[in-house]
Parts: sequence; structure tokens; C-alpha cells
Amino acid sequence: MSLIPKPRVVVTIHGIQTQGKWQKNITPYLAKYGLVPYHIDYGWFSVLKFLFPISRERQLDRIRKELRDLVDRAGTRRISVIAHSFGTFLAMEALLRENGTFKYDRVVLTGSIVPRDFDWKDAFAKRWVTAVRNERATSDWVVGIADFAAHHLRWIFWLQAGDSGRERFIQEAPELLDDFVVGSHSETHNALKFEQWARFIAYPLLPGDILERVWSELSAFRGAVATMLGEAPDKVRVNMFAPIGGALRIVPGACANMTYAPELDLKIELGHGATGAAFSKGNPCIVTKQGEFWSGSSLPETELDKLNPSLKWVIALPVRSASRKVTICVINVDGFNIPEKLRNVISQDAQDVAIALLGMIVPRVEPCLEVAFRGEYLPELEV
Repeated sequence: MSLIPKPRVVVTIHGIQTQGKWQKNITPYLAKYGLVPYHIDYGWFSVLKFLFPISRERQLDRIRKELRDLVDRAGTRRISVIAHSFGTFLAMEALLRENGTFKYDRVVLTGSIVPRDFDWKDAFAKRWVTAVRNERATSDWVVGIADFAAHHLRWIFWLQAGDSGRERFIQEAPELLDDFVVGSHSETHNALKFEQWARFIAYPLLPGDILERVWSELSAFRGAVATMLGEAPDKVRVNMFAPIGGALRIVPGACANMTYAPELDLKIELGHGATGAAFSKGNPCIVTKQGEFWSGSSLPETELDKLNPSLKWVIALPVRSASRKVTICVINVDGFNIPEKLRNVISQDAQDVAIALLGMIVPRVEPCLEVAFRGEYLPELEV
């Protein structure tokens, strides 16, 4: 089995009566975060073709086939999507009709004609979609036409559409983000938003400003842990694992004092080791190495071989999103000498240490990660 992370592909889909110039313009913003752009260009598609069921269905079938072929060639079942206007209809209809053949990671809808009663909660529950940004325009009359055709001329056009590019979706969920601009249909894919969308789609990879803050917090935390446990700071390390490419991996740059290169390629499945157990159960987990064996659930041999041979203990601390009520990452603190308080991992002393560390670090990093989840920026320090 390959240990190479799967590519993070971002599909862009344009709307009707356009050649989708914005798709080409957004490419460098996506590439900046290591995302692989794939632009679907189905050519000039007229309003009449959009309204007539036969031509609309024919185009939808082409998009479904192209997406199936794409995920097969890329070796991944989960892609991200940025779509505009008719592209939003194509993207979401394709997802529903494929019934799980492929899934979306993060979705940006602009000038959306997806029905406002779309069942997002079901899509999130089935893990068909991870998160969505709906970019609306307050004066978008184009989506109003699609909504009118769907609701008042349905017997002619047989169209499932709505004006979610102008009004909010009816359902609300923490994973469904909403933003708007004052303007018309084309304003929703303004180039000023491209950087924000790229940051949103790249999560849990962290943009520079947020990564700098997180690294600072992790570094300070490492020093505090060393003091609490009576260890030398250079004998204590800290790192952050998050779901990347279908497994828990160290978030690039989100670690301190991690100098053993093989560990940066660790791939941990749920339930494996302290990290996988903490993520799946949502509770802190402590493991120590006695002789050649680790306490608790161990990692597969392929991953154990990547660990620093001098590593002796790990405390895995799950970080939960306050708004989404799910575990979003695990912060590990570990070291090379087993502190006295961790000699017995099930002792009250050891459990008290884990709870204290959890309360120390989570309030410092969780708000930063929530900002990154939304693709936004940290607030500037005001003087």
C-alpha cells in the first residue's frame, strides 16, 4: 500500500454563456497551497440549452462521467469543488446521482442555483461533503430567474433549482458557511476572494499567518510541559496531527523540536497508537515504552519503524471544535525520558497531567484552527 498522500484535487466548473476566465485566474492561488486545479470547461452553454431538460441532462451526464474518470485517474474518491451558477447545479446534482461513487471535501458555491432546501445535513452526515462556503450576491437577478423557472414553470422545464446565490440556504449547520457581497451575479467570483477560497479548501494545511501563531503556541506549550514534568526542554517535543489524505498526519510546520525526519511521514489510522485512539475516542491518551514494547494500542510496524528510537512516552490530546462538536486534530507532547508522574499511565497523577495539559493548550489553538477552517484571517492586534 502506498504511503504517498493522495493529491488534493480542486475541480472548477463555470456557468452558462461564459468561457470561465476566472477558472484560469484562480489557478495560482490554489497552487500556492499545494492544491491541484482541474478546470472543467464545457464551452459556451446557452440559456436555452440550460432550460431544456434534454440538453441540460446531456451536459450533466458528461460532467458525471468526467468526474468519475478524474477520481479514478487521480487515485482519490474525494475532491474539492469551486463552482459558479450552472456549475453549482452540475456539481451538486452529480454528487447526488452518483450516490457516494465519489465525494467532495470542501465546496465553494458562487452565484448558486442549488435549491435553498438542499439537504446539507444529510450530505454532511453521509460524509459526502466536508464543508461548504456559499458566496451570495444581494442583487443576483440571474439566480432569481432560475428559481422562477423551477417553481412556476416546472411543468415545462423540469428544473430542480433555486436562488441560494441570493438568499441563504434554509438549513443551518456549522459546516455550512455563508458570505455575501453587495453586487450582481458575476461579483460572487471576484478575484479578491480567491485567496480566501484557497485557504478554505487547503485546510487542515495552515496558511502562513495562522501557522506562525499555532507554532508559537506549540513552542510555548512545550516549555510549559517541560517545567510541569521536571524535564529538560530539549527532551520534550510537540506536534499536531490532523486528517490529511485519509489518515492522521503531522500538519506541515505545526511541530516543535521534531528533528527526526522519518517521523514527519507518519501515517496513523484511527484507533492506532495514542494519536489514533485520542482522535477516535475524543479523550486524552498516554502511552509509554517499556523495553521494546509500547503500552496501549500500538502502531503498525511500518509506522513504528519511523519513530525516533529514543522516544519513551507520548501524551495525545484531542482538540475539539467548539462549534462543530467534533475532534479536529490531536496535539501530541512526547519525550525521551519517562517523567515520574507518567510511570503508571493509569494512575491519578498521570491522568491529572493529561487533563491539565488539555486545558492548557486547547483554548490557545482551537480558535486559530476555526479561523483556518473558514478560510479567514486572524484578527489584527489593535494598539
